[in-house]
Amino acid sequence: MKKLLVRSISGAVYVALIVGAIFLGYTWFAMLMSLFAVLAVIEFENILDGGRPRGTAAIAARVLDTLVALATVGFSLVAYMPSWMIVCTVALVAMFTLLRFTLALYDKGGDAFRSAAWSVMSVAYIALPLAMLSLLYCDRGHESAMLVLATFIMIWLNDTGAFCVGSLIGKRRLFERLSPKKSWEGFFGGLACCVGAGIACHYLLPGISFGMAGWIAYGVMVCVLSTWGDLFESLMKRTNNIKDSGKLIPGHGGILDRIDSLLFVSVGSFIFYNFFY
Repeated sequence: MKKLLVRSISGAVYVALIVGAIFLGYTWFAMLMSLFAVLAVIEFENILDGGRPRGTAAIAARVLDTLVALATVGFSLVAYMPSWMIVCTVALVAMFTLLRFTLALYDKGGDAFRSAAWSVMSVAYIALPLAMLSLLYCDRGHESAMLVLATFIMIWLNDTGAFCVGSLIGKRRLFERLSPKKSWEGFFGGLACCVGAGIACHYLLPGISFGMAGWIAYGVMVCVLSTWGDLFESLMKRTNNIKDSGKLIPGHGGILDRIDSLLFVSVGSFIFYNFFY
């Protein structure tokens, strides 16, 4: 009972932070995404080396990874036009990749190559999607901010629907190799919630003119990418024999455990909004 209470309170605080940042405005939202990026990259690096970087070069690499993650999302605070964001981000990631590979030459640990590859992956996997989400937020003012809010709600409804339906009637395993508890019944329960949320958004958010079919397609996309994002983190954790990415959020694990679905959905949302709307 105590664990359930702690989990509920920490989950409510997490949701309140996100919803509050969305309504407070773009700067607050971008700052929160920057914080998420830094914390998630730190957790990602801890998974790789057990939280104990060895040698000056390895420590410098971790500092570089964190700063680049912060800067990648931080660019969206000043780069309101997508073209500027793309130019800045491409330049930053290219310079980071060059510096990170160079640092690997001075890393005397046995995993220098693997560590360098993971560092570059941390930016591509974590920082870039959160930067895309921040940029999406500011793209068309209040309209796109509400789309970001709707996206978060769909992700949460997908998790809730999948858990409830899967717990009640789940029998056929969805991806037993990575997540033994996920079921096809749970997946379709989450899908129904996302589609239902998309239909509701069609009437509640008329300023976003996806149309009914567009909103349903958006709900399906969120459900599928959310599931893949969760499974990918499961793959990462199973590969490294860990249960949670961290202990930051009581009852939930680390920040990466909470945003794994969001990372995949952010990329899909950015593409959907800019190319199909």
